[in-house]
Order: sequence, then structure tokens, then C-alpha cells
Amino acid sequence: MNDKIMFAFFKECGLTDAGVAGLMGNLYAESGLRANNLQNTGEKKLGMTDAEYTMAVDDGSYSLEQFMHDGCGFGLAQWTWHSRKKNLYDFMKQNGVSVGDKTVQCGFLMKELKGYKEVYKVLTTTDSVQEASDIVLTKYE
Repeated sequence: MNDKIMFAFFKECGLTDAGVAGLMGNLYAESGLRANNLQNTGEKKLGMTDAEYTMAVDDGSYSLEQFMHDGCGFGLAQWTWHSRKKNLYDFMKQNGVSVGDKTVQCGFLMKELKGYKEVYKVLTTTDSVQEASDIVLTKYE
């Protein structure tokens, strides 16, 4: 999934152009829009690259418990909190894909965003990139 397809996906989910821009700007700052991105300090702490970490989580050599509790941000939104990482893991496994799959992570992100009602409302109604960016930063991330 390239950036244009990602933009179109979020638009199809009901976000405004400004909402998508604000969201994707935050995701770019968090992960460079790379779904297999392990937080840089996590790479040093765990001694693994993005690809090694993703593969270890996928094949189970890095357990769900380790993944949930390592305190390292991962994925497009740099999910860090243990319950959010578990939900991400479960969603990815239910869909039969790698935890680093960008397309399915976008689906998870939208599912999660709908639970952040204030954020979701702004992203689906705003014409201000600044407003969208601010609410993602302060109320979602």
C-alpha cells in the first residue's frame, strides 16, 4: 500500500481530506508510514531491526507477552500501551497477516479510531489540517 492508496483508504472510511492529512502527518512523524517500524530506542533496547522484530513476533519466537510488555512503540501509530498492542496483534492474526502488514494495520487503526469518538468526529468533519493533526496528537496518540 503506497501513500496515495493509504490516503484513498482513509477517505473511503469517511475522513475528510483535511482529516486524512492530519492523521497521516501524525503517522508519518510516528513511523515514517512504515507499518513494521519498531521504535528506534526499541531497536537498541532489544537488539533487533524492524524486520527482525516483525518476523520474531510473527513466528512466535518473540511471544505475545513480550510484544505486549516490551514498552516499545510499533507500527504505523507506534502502538505502545500493552492493551493496544494486544488488540493490534489479535486483529492482525484474525486477518491472517503479519503484524507489520500496512493494509490491515490501516483497518485496525480505523476500527480503533471509531472508539475515540471525539477524534473520529473531527476527522470526519473538519476542513482544517491543523485541527485534525492536533486532535490526533492530543487525543489519539
